[in-house]
Amino acid sequence: YRFIRSWIGDGLLTSKGSKWFRNRRLLTPAFHYKVLKPYSEIFNKNSLVMVDKFKNLCGQSIEVHTHVGLMTLDTMLQCAMSANTNCQHVTDHPYLMAVKEVGDLVIKRIRQPLHLFDWIYNLSANGRRNKIVVKVLHDHTEKVSNVCRTLNYSNIFYGIISYFNTLYMQDENGKGLTDIEIRDEVDTFLFEGHDTTASGIAWALYHLAKYPEFQTKCREELTEVLGDQKYVEWFEIFYVNDLPKLEYLTKFIKESMRLVPPVYAIGRQLEKPLNIKEKDSEHESTIPAGTNIGTSIFALHRHVHFWENPTVFDPERFTKENIAKRPAFAYVPFSAGSRNCIGQNFAMNEMKICLAQVIRNLRLYIDGDSPVPKMQPRLVLQSESGIFVKFEKL
Repeated sequence: YRFIRSWIGDGLLTSKGSKWFRNRRLLTPAFHYKVLKPYSEIFNKNSLVMVDKFKNLCGQSIEVHTHVGLMTLDTMLQCAMSANTNCQHVTDHPYLMAVKEVGDLVIKRIRQPLHLFDWIYNLSANGRRNKIVVKVLHDHTEKVSNVCRTLNYSNIFYGIISYFNTLYMQDENGKGLTDIEIRDEVDTFLFEGHDTTASGIAWALYHLAKYPEFQTKCREELTEVLGDQKYVEWFEIFYVNDLPKLEYLTKFIKESMRLVPPVYAIGRQLEKPLNIKEKDSEHESTIPAGTNIGTSIFALHRHVHFWENPTVFDPERFTKENIAKRPAFAYVPFSAGSRNCIGQNFAMNEMKICLAQVIRNLRLYIDGDSPVPKMQPRLVLQSESGIFVKFEKL
C-alpha cells in the first residue's frame, strides 16, 4: 500500500486510524442509494456509446479491456466530478496509460528488495519515472477538480449529494477536508472507481463469450424484464427499479468475480492475536498482534472447502440456497468488514447496466482468432495478453 501513496496519498484505501474513520464517515453519504439512482442514466448512456463502438467492429477480435476502461473512466468523471470529457472517443488516453504504467512500476518495485527503501527507489530509473507518471495523474485530477469547482455543487441532475460536494462537508468539529485530502480522495476514487470496475466488466464479457449457454440465459432474462425499453431504469418517483429483477445476470457477474476478482489480494495488520486451528486437527497456531498479513481473495474464491469443483464456471453457486450454505466471508470480491469497498453498490449497478446493454444488442463469441487471456496481477487482476472478444449484431 505504501508504494501507491505517492499517487493517491492518504485516501480511504491507504489511510488508517482516526483519519481513515473520520474521512470514511464524511464520504459515506456520497454512496447512499438515493445518490446512486440518478447515475443509472449515465451508466446507460455511456454503455450504449461503447456498444456502438463494438457494433462498428463486429466480426473483429477486439481487445475489450481498453474500451471498457474508457467507458468506466468517462462514467467516473461524469458521476463524481460532473465533468464531460467524451474520453471514449480518445485513443491512448493519457490518464489510462498513466494508470497502467504506475501499476507496472509498483509491481516491479515489489520484486526489487532494495527498492523497498524510498531513498534508493527515488534514485533509480524506475523511481524517477514514477515521479513523472504520478505528476500526469495529479495534473489530470487538478484539471477535473478545477472544472468541478466552477459548477454548482448541488447539481440536482447528478443526485442529492454529489461526490465532490461531499468532499467539502465538515465533521462535528467544523473541519472539512484540506485541499490535499480532497485530491487524495479524488485520486483514490477515480482509480478504484474505474480500474477495478473495468477489470470486472472486461472479464465478464470474456466469460459471456466463452459460455454461450449462460449468455443466452442472461439475454432471455433481460428480454423478460426490460422488453423493448431502451434503458435499464431506476426511478424512485415512479417506484421503478429494474436492477433487483435481473437475478440471473447478478449471479453471472458474481461467479465471474469469484473466478477473476479484480482486487485479488488485500493486506491487514492484526489488532489482536489470531488463533488458527487446522481442519480435522487439534493443532492450533497463534499469529501475534501487530503482524502484517496478506489474504489472497483469488485463492479463497477457489478453496475446495467452500467451493465444489472450484474452477468450473457455474452461476448457480449464487442462488439464495447455495449462498446460505457457505460462510459469509468465503466470497469477498469487495473485501469485508469496516474497510470494505465504499463504492461496491455503485460498481455492481454499473456492471449490471453495462453488461445488460451489451447483451441486449450484441452476441459475444470467441473463436480461433481470439487469443486466450492470461491472468496477470497488476494493481488489479488483468490479462497479460489482453482480453479479446468478437461481436455480432442482433
